[in-house]
Amino acid sequence: MKTSVSQNIFASIVLAGIIFAQTHAFATGFNLSAKGAKAIKLDNKVGNNQAQFISKAPLEDINGSANVNGSFTIDPANIEATTGKIAVPVNSMQTGVELRNKHILGKDWLDEESYKDITFEVKKVSGVQLVSSAGGKGIAKGMAEGVFSLHGVAKTLSFPVEITYIEKGGADLVMIKTEFTIALKDYNIAGKKGIVGSKVAETITVKVSMFGSAGA
Repeated sequence: MKTSVSQNIFASIVLAGIIFAQTHAFATGFNLSAKGAKAIKLDNKVGNNQAQFISKAPLEDINGSANVNGSFTIDPANIEATTGKIAVPVNSMQTGVELRNKHILGKDWLDEESYKDITFEVKKVSGVQLVSSAGGKGIAKGMAEGVFSLHGVAKTLSFPVEITYIEKGGADLVMIKTEFTIALKDYNIAGKKGIVGSKVAETITVKVSMFGSAGA
């Protein structure tokens, strides 16, 4: 009986060790003094959180912008474990033309009345590569993986991200930049007949800059 109990304890310890090793085997860190997961809230006091959307069509180019809000959790010693949720309020979109701003909110386009936000729920960051880490500042690149939701359609997607982490004595700063493209048809956005493909591009380029603080 004692032997069996000892074997079970030993097996449990080995299993725990294997799980721990697997969890941390691919952890990439900034090699900074900051320890533990940090809750980061996007804060415009740190920097201008903004999404830019660019449409280049045969008859017209559109360069617009929108607000970005949300929060995420990042462990500077395990960047892969980053999770969070980022949102772009549809009614914050600006295209430079007031009438076009109203059109983009309508049912033919983003249908703001039914779908208030465009969101990306971050599940993890993969393929992390440390670019630099010195003087309390670390920069890394990778792919943010998660669920992107637009116009009532949710898709599993991954976006390239550049993450900058700056130690500030407990009020650490994080800056994230990304650029990706989306196809309107993938999210059932048809627009007015004849507009997509002529005045609005079928594929939209999106650039996002986010700034947050652990002390926000």
